Amino acid sequence: MDLLTRIMVNLGDLCFALLSFFSPLVALIIISALTGVVMLLIWRYTSNQKAIEDVRKKISAHLLATRLFKDDLSVSFAAQRQIVWQAFRLLAHSIRPMLIMTVPFVLIMVQIGLRYEFRLLPPGETVNVVVTMKDAEGVMGLGDQLKLPAAIDANEQDPCRAVALRTIDWRLRSDTAGVFALVFGKDDDQITLPLAVGDGFGRLSRFRGGGFWDRLLFSAESSIPDASAFESIEIDYPARSTPIFGYDVHWLISLLVLSIIFALIFKPFMKVHI
Repeated sequence: MDLLTRIMVNLGDLCFALLSFFSPLVALIIISALTGVVMLLIWRYTSNQKAIEDVRKKISAHLLATRLFKDDLSVSFAAQRQIVWQAFRLLAHSIRPMLIMTVPFVLIMVQIGLRYEFRLLPPGETVNVVVTMKDAEGVMGLGDQLKLPAAIDANEQDPCRAVALRTIDWRLRSDTAGVFALVFGKDDDQITLPLAVGDGFGRLSRFRGGGFWDRLLFSAESSIPDASAFESIEIDYPARSTPIFGYDVHWLISLLVLSIIFALIFKPFMKVHI
């Protein structure tokens, strides 16, 4: 998984470097258009285009029959049954390309989410950092060790320990913009996670370690070594808003809607049957 993460993060960094001249909203529109085109290409070369075209023609023919013979109930009902049957056939032809598209689509979504799901910590604001240990013993020992850069300050009452939950909480803040390395642990068991502070736009790793989905969806970091006493580290970055026409729309909804629209626009030019 670490190898896949490195490959996808490097590709994501390259793509977003090329889009760095645009605002985050314009970049999202461009990414949506490219996603729509990629999905069309995958659909075209993984589906039975001839069979789908044949089903589409039959559905159109039966729809026409229901209008032409609307006064003949037997013919109309027979045409409606055929429409339902052809719709199931169309669904069957769609299963394979949809399954194949799932993997690249999820990987693309992950890279976009690393940049659009959360925003950098604004200077002067406090962020909660949660360390989870593999056992309760680490909570009172190794988990307390945190090396902070000079620009980062911790609340004087921290850390806050919850032995039953195996967690240690820190409240951190910085008045200086930048990317700072938080180093947890000591000696041979040290885990690092960057804290990004500023008002700009960039890739953020909310987790290091944790469960499979946390690592897949919210982390660009390598996994925590199995021998480490740390289970996971989480930085509770504030959520990013994507205002569109005065409404706060989640980036994933915007991406899905825009990619479908662009796919429908490009479909005739690419001669793809859906």
